[in-house]
Amino acid sequence: MTGADARRFRLGILLVVLLALGLRLYAIDRQDIWGDEAFSIWLSSQPLPQVVAGGADTHPPLYPFLLYLWLRPVGSSPLAVRFLSAVIGTLTVPVIYLLGRRAFGLATGGLAALLVAVSPLLTYYSQETRMYGLVTLLTAASVYWAMRVSQRSRSIGAWAAYLLTTLGGAYTHYYGFFVILAENLVIIPFLLCRRRWSDLGPWLAAQGTIALAYLPWIAVQSGFLSGKASARFDEWVLSAALRIARQTFTTFSAGLAVPSAAAWVITLLFLIAVVAGLLGLFGRRQPEPWLVVAYLTLPLLLAWAVNPIMPFFYARYLLLIAPAFYLLAAWGVMAWGHLWRPMSAVGALLLLVGSGYGLRGYYTDDAYLKGRYGQMIAYVQANARPDDGLILANQLQRPLFEYYRADGLDAYFFPRYEYPLEDPRTARELATIATSHPRLWLVRFGNPAEYDPGGYLSRWLTTHGSKAYFGGWVDADLSLYVMTAAAADDTIQHPLHADLGDQVRLLGYALSAERVAPGDTLLLTLYWQALSPVVERYTVFTHLLDASEQIRAQMDSEPQGGSLPTDRWTVGQVVQDNYALSVSADARPGPHVLEVGMYLLETLERLPVRDPDSGTPLGDRVLLGTIEVVAP
Repeated sequence: MTGADARRFRLGILLVVLLALGLRLYAIDRQDIWGDEAFSIWLSSQPLPQVVAGGADTHPPLYPFLLYLWLRPVGSSPLAVRFLSAVIGTLTVPVIYLLGRRAFGLATGGLAALLVAVSPLLTYYSQETRMYGLVTLLTAASVYWAMRVSQRSRSIGAWAAYLLTTLGGAYTHYYGFFVILAENLVIIPFLLCRRRWSDLGPWLAAQGTIALAYLPWIAVQSGFLSGKASARFDEWVLSAALRIARQTFTTFSAGLAVPSAAAWVITLLFLIAVVAGLLGLFGRRQPEPWLVVAYLTLPLLLAWAVNPIMPFFYARYLLLIAPAFYLLAAWGVMAWGHLWRPMSAVGALLLLVGSGYGLRGYYTDDAYLKGRYGQMIAYVQANARPDDGLILANQLQRPLFEYYRADGLDAYFFPRYEYPLEDPRTARELATIATSHPRLWLVRFGNPAEYDPGGYLSRWLTTHGSKAYFGGWVDADLSLYVMTAAAADDTIQHPLHADLGDQVRLLGYALSAERVAPGDTLLLTLYWQALSPVVERYTVFTHLLDASEQIRAQMDSEPQGGSLPTDRWTVGQVVQDNYALSVSADARPGPHVLEVGMYLLETLERLPVRDPDSGTPLGDRVLLGTIEVVAP
């Protein structure tokens, strides 16, 4: 390569780095801060001794420490906290170029750097306030310096760089040790086979130094980690290994924002390139390419080996080996050129198009948003009244709530203490809260089956109040309860008989008023009875219709706020079901009709209604009566 060619190539790498930075900064604050990010921000906002203390977090303390230093001058806006990850992710690109150039040559290093720059997955985690991008950068740098020091290096700077990057990776994520093992698996046999005893001693000394430097963290954190361990030894099966590999390679190839069919096509293209790269290694005796292979495969195997003692597996845990995946894919694409030169260009173009498709989904498709907690709290802030209260189910949302806190509203976290929600003390506390707040918002965060499997909070609020709103927000759902009901007791104010689908009978209803003004809340209590076992889960609709049958107030929900679905009813059971309908502010004065019924959410098909005495079909709704909307 001439001097001019070298300058052009360096300029090309610089442009790739700038491309990576642009992709990582583009729409970086489009998504709300989500749960794990909020925890990172909360932890790094604490005093430094707490940030680096054992037991504060599952993971080692290097990333929280760096974030601690970062937050002080730049603040905690989404752009500010994610910018650190964007810079880290961008720095990975030149490291991969250097690593690929040393292991496979200049062209492979350049293509690998380009694949890393446009990788949907690495871009995704370069816009997240977590440690995964940092461990990816540090372990890639560790592999690069391992290659350097294993080649008779006497440079103190090279050894220092290896020690710092390797130890930094281990102090960022425990899977960093998997890469250290991969390095030793290749380099120690290589040095032994070449009888390079003078190089083996420094290498082993470096490994001992890393182990000694990590002992303090093991001593501090071992007790905390043992409490997190599980024992799912049934996961030591081939099917679990294949699932981990499939999930990992699919996310490496297509990212996390691609429909499954397209993801399989993109994954197939990358795997063909990786296999071609592996086949192209046979006959090569240099240790560097085989170190890249070990860098990819050994952590993958070890992730399966430790999976039974982990609470769960996510592909992001193996993000640190993504560079090896892209390096082998780039090498495979370059190898195609030996068969027919244009094949390398076509193969590279296909991989880049697949990556671009993954990026497009990540940037534009709201179906793949990580969370909408901030939007949810903004909705509460916009619609809350000064004396409203917030019930926050699941203590794990505390850092997220503190980040997006709704000003001026009292907030109460449940479960409150060590006792379960079903404990009588919970009911007493809820009753006390309800006396201070005529309306209560309930935020259920994460998986309710883990902290409220019986739906106790929803059931109590629906029994003692009327549900006025429900909305899903990706990582949480939000309900509003008016803490009064249309009926003060079990007396049915307006009896009637209407059978729905020959399974459920509407026995009657109660109303808080028969005259309302726009903006008012109409309270409605329905009385259901199961006539036969109900197999499906039906949703109740309650609509206030104007003269042109336009909906002016609506509340659709499973019975009792979703806490008592129809498939749990027993034959003969009477269910009291409360609703709060907020009348639209633009409702015009005049008579309005109140209609109710049930439908299957999956198909929106309503249950047919008939008169149980005459058998006369009544359509697919029950008309309860006329509500007069009056001028305010």
